[in-house]
Amino acid sequence: MAAVSRRKLDYILNMRKFFQLYLKLFLLIVLTVPAKAYVPEYSGETFSQKLHWKSAVIPISISSSLIKSSPNIKPGSDVEGAVRRSLEAWENVTNVTFEQLPSDKQSVSPAGNFGDGISLITIAPTSENVVMFGGNTEEVSAITRVFFNKKGMITEADIALNPYLQFSTDGSIGTFDLESTLTHEIGHLMGLEHSSVLGATMHESNGKNGVFNLESFDSRTLAETDISAVRSLYGAKFGDENCCAAIGGKLTAADGKPAKNYQVWAEEYATGKIIGELNTNIDGSFQFEMLPAGKYRVFAQNRTKAKNFKLAEEIGVVETGKGRSASLAKKLEQSPIGFEAQYIGFNGQLSERSVSLNAGKSYTIYIGGKNLNIKDYKFGFSSPFMSITPNSLFEHDFGKDVSVVSFEVKIKPQTALGEYSVFAESLKGQKSYVLGGLSIEQFENPWSNHSLVSN
Repeated sequence: MAAVSRRKLDYILNMRKFFQLYLKLFLLIVLTVPAKAYVPEYSGETFSQKLHWKSAVIPISISSSLIKSSPNIKPGSDVEGAVRRSLEAWENVTNVTFEQLPSDKQSVSPAGNFGDGISLITIAPTSENVVMFGGNTEEVSAITRVFFNKKGMITEADIALNPYLQFSTDGSIGTFDLESTLTHEIGHLMGLEHSSVLGATMHESNGKNGVFNLESFDSRTLAETDISAVRSLYGAKFGDENCCAAIGGKLTAADGKPAKNYQVWAEEYATGKIIGELNTNIDGSFQFEMLPAGKYRVFAQNRTKAKNFKLAEEIGVVETGKGRSASLAKKLEQSPIGFEAQYIGFNGQLSERSVSLNAGKSYTIYIGGKNLNIKDYKFGFSSPFMSITPNSLFEHDFGKDVSVVSFEVKIKPQTALGEYSVFAESLKGQKSYVLGGLSIEQFENPWSNHSLVSN
């Protein structure tokens, strides 16, 4: 789905005592009832394989409800530009071309095994479009309905923007960014599911403009995990000399059983930037298919919410080249831990979406979770180009449901654009990650503490 109200878990962490009681109650409510941003809908045969289009040319009809003046889109918004750029974001990284077609059609195809054969993007307030949102008309900014056959081939995909919500292209507070929303939804239209990397375009939660007191432009730019995922369906763009390599492996739980549904991710060894992310299969296996050639550090983290919190473990370091495949295997320790890093924060707010920062500057960020404190835990980053300013760590009291620590992060000027993780580490060396919690972006974040000098 696209830039929807990406999971309204926006925990307002205002430091003033006057607001503390209100904030505790607010946190209690949102932690108990998390809101989903996008929920792609699939209509067709039962499937187990990845969905994708058969043809490299995908026709998309743009409804006149989107192009003509709409009360749900701020006047003066660059709608045509947002549509064009959201399509180009995917065209630029994989062997797919979109054929844009104007259409007076207003409504998506109803649910069922077959659609009308027209893949439509619409914002019209018709009953067919509204019913897609069910009771989520206040929380979900867009929904994509995908039709496919028994071979896993997509035959149609319709995108409905929520006609009860407001969109813009200039970052207006309280609106959803149209381009970010469309870029996410087009990923679903191509067959992609959600990513667990907070800074990925395909992450399930997003915020309106104004969360963290920032514009919500980050999903306009594809993360490396988005790129590797779409390339696994359609291949790399012709002429990409560094693509592609593969990393496969198998994980075994401590009891000898397959470690199924574990989150696995690959970071660039030199930079710590996240390049690929997926879940293990039922037999504990995993396969990164379309990574750039290079050296990687691979991690796994339990996704289940059982008795203990999630423990991250390093699987190994591997180097692979273009056209080559490397393999890893490990029996996981699965040691119980009593803490968890869950949320990332900025400007007095916590959320399940990444914080967009700029290289060459320093910022105060927050980590929220379970049982975190500055005495028993230290905090760090996946990238060697990020560090914590000494004596900048502080604890914040927001009740028993979430513990919060803030600190200043210094980001070196040479840090590349992309997604990086933040972790909490116990005295025993156990780690819990906020995966992709920091996005280094080209869009300016003006709330920096200092600008750093390159060295």
